Amino acid sequence: MQKIAIGENSWFIGEEIRIGQHVTIGKNTTIRANLCILEDYSRIGENNSILVEGTFHLGNNGFIGNSNNFTAREILFGDYLFLDSNVMIGHGGRFSYDSFLKVGKGVMICAWVKLNTNYSITIGDDVGIGEYVDVWTHGSYPAVLNGFPAEFGPVEIGSHVWLPAKSTVLANIKIGNNVVIGVNSLINKNLPDGCFAAGMPVKIIRENVYPNRDPKANAEKISNIFAEYAKLAHYKDIQVELTYDETSEVIYCNWLGFDTKNMTVQGDLDAVQEDFRDFLRRRGVKFFTGLPFSSIMPAGYKKLLSFEG
Repeated sequence: MQKIAIGENSWFIGEEIRIGQHVTIGKNTTIRANLCILEDYSRIGENNSILVEGTFHLGNNGFIGNSNNFTAREILFGDYLFLDSNVMIGHGGRFSYDSFLKVGKGVMICAWVKLNTNYSITIGDDVGIGEYVDVWTHGSYPAVLNGFPAEFGPVEIGSHVWLPAKSTVLANIKIGNNVVIGVNSLINKNLPDGCFAAGMPVKIIRENVYPNRDPKANAEKISNIFAEYAKLAHYKDIQVELTYDETSEVIYCNWLGFDTKNMTVQGDLDAVQEDFRDFLRRRGVKFFTGLPFSSIMPAGYKKLLSFEG
């Protein structure tokens, strides 16, 4: 067992730590884990408490905000995680034999989310979890021998799922792939692939809805994205030319191609193209290049932040 300083009043306590390139850790953060792996370009903010019996892994370009509290036997985060602040992992029965959290690539976990790892929670790729969402793996209080209900078991959330704000997932539930759920829903039953579901308790509103790739509709969506980005570019005083080839389904930003079929970028990006890539991400069109997303700060904000007085 060793204790290693990893930032201002921040510590790693455990057996082994592996830190990649361009990793940043804020102050007052403590990571206790037998094996801690922080991949390239990963970032952890301030005032975090992480307690993991086995492996804690944060993938490439992963981001963890401030004032989070994690406890589990193992926590594995894939690449391009965005985890905001005041997130709790553990919370009640967290020292369980099955207290495992596995999260795929490109996942967003917003502020004030609670993931109760009494039993395991598995989350696929490209999943968005909105603010104040609770995921429970156990639930009981009055005496079960007097007939009161109780439910225990792992939760599985597939890939390409949107679980929006103030929703609750109960224990022993499986949510399929390509699922969209309405705001403030109570998910108390399994949901199949491709559905839209909402309500308290949740009901399947439409089946076999997703995915649905419509080239004509996509051309209109991209046109709307161009119009909105043109306003942003004008505000930021940056020069940009945007075109879209409907046949190849390639977006061109200052002559550099963004292939929307294969979700690849055809070359190295400059600062304006990175700004556009970040804007596309916020509009639900995500290109992962292996580098962090970045955007150009408007001049007014930049001036204020640079002023020291």
